[in-house]
Amino acid sequence: MQDKIFIEFKKKRDLGAIISDTFKFLSTEWKSFFGSILKAAIIPIFVAIGAMIYYAISSTTVFGDMANTSDFDNPFNLNFTELIIPVFIFISAYLVAYALVTVSALSYIKSYIANKGVVNIKGVETLAKDKFGAYIGLFLLNGIIVFVGALFCFLPGIYLGVVLSLSICLLIFQEKSAMDAITDSFNFIKGHWWETFGVLIVIQLIIMVISVVVDLPATFYQFIHIGFGVKNEDAVEILNIFKDPIYIILLVFSYFIKFILYTVTTVATVFIYYDIKEQRNPSRTMINEIGVE
Repeated sequence: MQDKIFIEFKKKRDLGAIISDTFKFLSTEWKSFFGSILKAAIIPIFVAIGAMIYYAISSTTVFGDMANTSDFDNPFNLNFTELIIPVFIFISAYLVAYALVTVSALSYIKSYIANKGVVNIKGVETLAKDKFGAYIGLFLLNGIIVFVGALFCFLPGIYLGVVLSLSICLLIFQEKSAMDAITDSFNFIKGHWWETFGVLIVIQLIIMVISVVVDLPATFYQFIHIGFGVKNEDAVEILNIFKDPIYIILLVFSYFIKFILYTVTTVATVFIYYDIKEQRNPSRTMINEIGVE
């Protein structure tokens, strides 16, 4: 049997190597990696997808009623609880699913690194459960900080988003608290902001292209449905597409693949984290590779 390929995370890489090794890791570990993630998050993912569809149906109904109402002086007579409740359910379900996907992916990588490619699945599940609450707190705090930064100007929001993107690695790999991970990420990324920004932009562009391709079947089917099955833009008639099982299946497939795509950014972020870490303080592995005792 051919020896399993082990990808060393603890080494310095340029932008191209980080991106290529991200996809190399996913291509060699995909079965075990995604299997571990889905085992922990498959039900929350489908709940989140269902919540997204519920929100889409509800928002179309509310805004359709708003467009059709003749009471323009008091549009808030409309029942906005039909929108607020679906939004709350959607955000809550999405947060839980996203958190489980992220902590499961990071826990898998931590075990992969510690055991030189031999992953302890039970250990991954235990760590993911232990870090789930901390990651929820970290995610919410990061969101508030980035949102406040973006309120003053768009650029501070981008700056803070890049800085805080590495806080998840400090939480998992350095066992820091959510607050310590946030504060320490500013010092950790110092002098490496632009390279981190560059990798994340390229990764997001790749994901965006893949997402567009994944959306095409549902989008084309929707255009065909609206073009031939709907004679006007009445919201009730447009909603009929959500009763079409083919469209629902295509939509669920599209959303499911997008959840899986989140892991691409997560893996790339770990490579960025170790690249910066090795530049700051080379590990013994790195020293041995260059022949320094």
